[in-house]
Amino acid sequence: MSAPHPHDHPYREAIMAEVHARPVEIVPEACRLRRLVFVMPAVSGAMMRVFHAFESFCEETGYPLPTLASRQYSFATPRHHVTWEFHTEFVTVTWRSDLDDWENWPDDIGLGALTQAQLIGAMRIDVTADSTVRDALVPGFNLPSLCLADIESGNGQVATDFVPDADRFTRFELAAGRLTVLRRSIVVRRLLEVETYRTMALLGLPLAREAAGDLRSIELDLTALVESLSAATTPAAVQQSLSELHKLSVRSGQLSERLGYRFAAGQAYGDILRMRLANLRENSTARGSTLTHYIGNRVDPGLATCAAMEKRLAVVSDKIERAIGLLDVRIGVDMQVQNAAVLDSIAQTARSQFLLQRTVEGLSTIAISYYLLGILSYLLAGPLEELHWEKTMALSIAAPFVVLAVWLMARAVRRAHTPAGMH
Repeated sequence: MSAPHPHDHPYREAIMAEVHARPVEIVPEACRLRRLVFVMPAVSGAMMRVFHAFESFCEETGYPLPTLASRQYSFATPRHHVTWEFHTEFVTVTWRSDLDDWENWPDDIGLGALTQAQLIGAMRIDVTADSTVRDALVPGFNLPSLCLADIESGNGQVATDFVPDADRFTRFELAAGRLTVLRRSIVVRRLLEVETYRTMALLGLPLAREAAGDLRSIELDLTALVESLSAATTPAAVQQSLSELHKLSVRSGQLSERLGYRFAAGQAYGDILRMRLANLRENSTARGSTLTHYIGNRVDPGLATCAAMEKRLAVVSDKIERAIGLLDVRIGVDMQVQNAAVLDSIAQTARSQFLLQRTVEGLSTIAISYYLLGILSYLLAGPLEELHWEKTMALSIAAPFVVLAVWLMARAVRRAHTPAGMH
């Protein structure tokens, strides 16, 4: 009897596919690569609209249609080898051509599908079969920001200055003559990713600078409000302070909503950037800085600014919540005091009503007894005269019994109308 086949986990296929989701594109020993990085607008369905527009482009030009599961899609035109990559919030378009290709914006790679997206990065890598970057190419870079380093333990060399040219492309020179085909292709991909994630990691920095004034205003308003809490001695003043705190909470919440995702994404991109730089295995040269050193000196402070802003925002939110909590406790205590005073007043009123009720019952007993004795005097007048009894003496003898009977009757009525447990 053969053993039964085990059932696959529902995520097994997706996990296996992830290993090959973004394969390395093999590049020749001499070529020119360009990459554009487009950020999607912050509206629902923006990425799907771009994908469908790209799908229409492929259908119109006769290229095989991409699938939703394919996050990296490559095709060849008569002049270029093109690769589209779909990420969470951005799309990259990379194409490869000959070293003598100077067309930065070709019309056969599908850029028309990205009309709603915004360009955030553009780069060009010239790959040569040289062992080092040619001296004649170095003067074309900006000297103060020149990065020229050995990579892959000295088997290759890369140069850049991170300065965009007239067409907004950042230029890289890669001398990969001593690298194997696979290592050359891997290095090219890492350089593309370094520039891509360097750009995306700093996308939150302008937002942090713009939000600094709003955050400072919230901090100052909160400080002034907390200092004034001791002067809020009346319920109206406490309610006013609570209302102001809720307004500050809304403002800080809106700021957090606007910045939270951007800062978290920036930190994630920064982590990927550091890994890609470490994988280049750089060594410094006498002619320029390493990419790791230069980018670290620029990107890390920017990410630190975003992290500090995020921490300040969290601290402000915590302070606001604590202040609201304190005021809620104070309002609760004030309400308990008021309720105790109301209950005490109700108890005093009830006691007064009880005493009044007893007084009324006593007076009622006397009044009823008086009238009842008057009725008895009329009823007994005839019989007492026939019996020759003294009328006054008879009523005097009957009076205590009449009063007792009326009192017992009033007590029975009161007990009948009193709830159980309150007798």
